Amino acid sequence: MGLREHLVAGTPCMLDFAGFDRPLGVLVGGALQRLAPWTYRDHLDALRACTRLVGPALRLDAAAFADRVLAPLDLPAEERPSLHPIALWWAAGGDDPLLPPPAEGDWLDLGSARARLRPWTEHQRLATLDGCLDADQDTPDATDSFDPVGYLDGMVRASLAVLEGPVPLERLDARASAVLLNATVALNVVDEADDTLLQGGPAARLAATRTLRLCRALGWTPTRVWSTPAAEVDRLLRLLDLLEPPARPVPAHRGLADHPDATVIRFEDDAA
Repeated sequence: MGLREHLVAGTPCMLDFAGFDRPLGVLVGGALQRLAPWTYRDHLDALRACTRLVGPALRLDAAAFADRVLAPLDLPAEERPSLHPIALWWAAGGDDPLLPPPAEGDWLDLGSARARLRPWTEHQRLATLDGCLDADQDTPDATDSFDPVGYLDGMVRASLAVLEGPVPLERLDARASAVLLNATVALNVVDEADDTLLQGGPAARLAATRTLRLCRALGWTPTRVWSTPAAEVDRLLRLLDLLEPPARPVPAHRGLADHPDATVIRFEDDAA
């Protein structure tokens, strides 16, 4: 395509960009240098090297990550920070909106490839978690260390039912990798902040009771219950009420006076 001006993080840059599956030309000090396509494997390796757990949060050292992207270029260390926005844009697969997971059975468009996804199972999740937790047995107070990048990779591999394209998973370009990772996480991770039913609001207990009752009776998942038309849910609950009337609430404390055959004698003070 040749050199053209592109806006990267709001800054105009001269780039020779022909897609994320092709090398990127970067004009540096009057000379054109090229970055090879940033692959899925490159991305995971860089994440593993540049992220660390800080309390419950995972923090990315963006500068170190960008330096890894720029490592193939012949650049003095002092010139690299000015190219960090380009490096992060290249590794992220650009800044266009990412696609949500498709409907079950539909293809996810990765640009240079396409994929079919499926939710991973609880067994797959537990097996992946077990492989990503390592106990240091050399210290008396051994603690578990968690590999979040390995966990993410395991989620992708378990969810990737079909991948069609010219390259295997490890060599997907940055845009394809970003779309795949975003869709996989959206498919498998419940965003509690967006799910008010999980926040313990006024209707949460009622929602949990109705949902789990239908799950037990019909073998459904909560997702299937919540995607069923509301009128149909009402019909199902009424049918269940005919066969299994809701249990009456039992008083918290029962004594002899609560027995159905009990005779209760009350003694009152004489007002006189």
